[in-house]
Parts: sequence; structure tokens; C-alpha cells
Amino acid sequence: MKVLHLFDIYLPSTLSWVAQLLDSLQEVEVEIGSPWMVRNQFFNPKFKHHIFPPQRWFLPTPATEFDFPFWQKLFTASQRHLPTYPFFLEKKLGNAPPDLLHAHFGPTGCLYLPLAKKLNRPLVVTFYGFDYSKLPNLRPVFREKYRQLFAEAAKVVAASEVGCEKLKSMGCPAEKLALVPPSPRIEAFPFFERKKMAGQLRLVQVSTFTPKKGHLTTLEAFHLALKDCPHLHLTLAGEQQDKALVSRLRDYIATHRLEGNITWLDFISHHDMAGFLRQFDAFIHPSCHAPDGDHEATPVVLLEAQATGLPVLATDHFDLPNEVLHERTGLLAPEGDAQVLAAHIRRFYFMENAEYQQFSQNARHHVEQNFDVKNSAQKLRALYEALTPRSSHLTL
Repeated sequence: MKVLHLFDIYLPSTLSWVAQLLDSLQEVEVEIGSPWMVRNQFFNPKFKHHIFPPQRWFLPTPATEFDFPFWQKLFTASQRHLPTYPFFLEKKLGNAPPDLLHAHFGPTGCLYLPLAKKLNRPLVVTFYGFDYSKLPNLRPVFREKYRQLFAEAAKVVAASEVGCEKLKSMGCPAEKLALVPPSPRIEAFPFFERKKMAGQLRLVQVSTFTPKKGHLTTLEAFHLALKDCPHLHLTLAGEQQDKALVSRLRDYIATHRLEGNITWLDFISHHDMAGFLRQFDAFIHPSCHAPDGDHEATPVVLLEAQATGLPVLATDHFDLPNEVLHERTGLLAPEGDAQVLAAHIRRFYFMENAEYQQFSQNARHHVEQNFDVKNSAQKLRALYEALTPRSSHLTL
């Protein structure tokens, strides 16, 4: 069975788990289609990559998603208005089309739906987060595009039951919905036994700086808890995507004189993440709905942190209660409630090692039992086989 996976960019580090999912697919020949290819650690040589000729001619070797930002934006955004890359794929694949097309993100599905129809192949679309609400809020034209996508796509995939219900409310027929949980490669995030001493707590938040990640709530809760927890420390790490938000956070830190208790780091590569997380006692991630409608779906970094044994302090946002089990693998606060989140910080700050170890071990067990990438790959392959029965018996 041959499946063409379609992206705007292949592949940003925030989608690291997708690369692991595709690599874990058994008896599936993976092809990658994207107008902008990044040759980072997720560029798998065993996949077939359909590189856009203009990139191959002029900009063949971007090593990260941060290289050549102008050209990256030009190559990807232009396809919404002048779909030259889908035309390139149509001509290239016309004589030997894949058995199935799988578009990653809702707008990518809208872009490649005509190609699937021209190739006479089923289209699968996975929704991830911003494509649920933010995009149709900012660009209402996508409400009509989604209606057509839901009507004509073979399957629409979400990461959770919460995501399925959201898609159903947006008009996707229930019979077209499928669930494939995002899952880390657990062996890449080994359990690490930490010794937790009462009267100290090393918190970390690793995420792109965007409003839905809840960084301001993190700082507000940290400031409240610090009054009772003098040896509290917070590390913030991630790509500074929203410059206005970053400026606001820095102003908050300066205004409340938190510099001595906060470390600010840049982007942490996925390759270094497991080792990086060993330094900390708890992971904090108070996700929220952003003013523009953006929200999280199932952030995999919370699963990666728990796999190493880090308890998580988060919110009851979207699918987070399924990722972080309250009072078992971490603690949840109402979305945007800095007071409750501060109380959770205080609890972990004063927590003795015996109770901490229960949270830590539960976190690892939860990920092992419910979020193994091999199980997600099996579910995805079964979905493909149901849509391409003539190919399901073939092996490579």
C-alpha cells in the first residue's frame, strides 16, 4: 500500500510525533508531498519525498523550519492562491498514483481535495488544533471549504473523542470520523527517577510562545506561589513566535522582579528533549482558548514529559484531562485560573518524595498504557486498509 502524506511544511519540530508515527507504519510505503521540505532530523531517507522543483533548484537544503523564512512563507502561502505544487504532483503521479492521500491539517485537506478527485483516490484529513476554530474564525471562507471537505473526504481524523465531538459540531458526519491518538516513541523518552525534596520545586514549560499555551497564567501563578515558596524556580523554553506576547511576558517578569527565579531559554531540539527534562521536578502547561479562537488539541509534549516521569500541572482545556489525569499523573486547574494553579504549585513545592514518586510512576504508566506510537500506527494502518481493500493484502 502506498500513501502520500501532504503537508504545508515537512516537518516542523512541533509535529515530531507525526514523523515517528509514519516511521512506525508497517507494510505502508510512505511518500511525502510538501512545497517546502526541511532536511532536519525528521527527513527520513526511507520515505519518498516529492520536492518542489523551485526549491530543488534554488533552496535545496534548509536544515530547520527557521531557515529562509521569507521563501518558506512564499512557497507555502502562495499555494492557496496559485496551486502550482498540487499541479506538479498531478503531473508527476498521474501514471502511478498512490493508493490513498493523507492531508495533515484541515486547510491542507482543502487544498489537495481536487488532486484526490483527479487521481480518483480517497483522501484522509487529520485536524490538529488551530484548524478547528482559529482558521474559520479568521477566514470565514473556510467554513464553506470545510463543508465540502467533510462531504467529500473519505475519513476525518482527530486525536481524541473531544476532537471528534468538535468536528461533529462543525458539520463532519459522525460516520466519517476516526480517532488516532498522538503518541511519542516511548523508548526515546526513558523514565528517569527524580528525588523530590520538600521545600523546592524546579518547574519547566516547553512550548512555542503563542497565546493558547497560557504563558501569562504560568507567570501569574508562579508569582502568587513564590510568596510562600522562596526556592521556586521556573524555566521557559521555546520558539518566540508571538513577539508581542514575549514582550508582555518580559514586562511582567521585570515588573514583579522575578528575574532571579526564572530562566529563559531558546528552542530545545526534539533530539535533546528527554535529557533536558531530567533537570526538573514538574512540567507546567496551562493551555487556554486564545482571543482569536485558537486552542490546543492534544499537545504531545505533555505525554513526552510524563513518559520521563515528570508530573504535569495543566488546565481542563480541550483534551488535556485525558492526557493528564488529575490527582494521578498531575494536577489540573480551571482554564485561566492562576489562583488554583498557584495552589497546585505550592502543593508540589511542599510535597514529600514518597507522594511525588507515586505521581511520577503513574505518569510513566499512563503513557505506556494509552499513548504508544506503535498502537497509533496500527490504528492508522487499519484505517487505510478499510479505505483501500484491494491493497490491504500487499506487503512491501
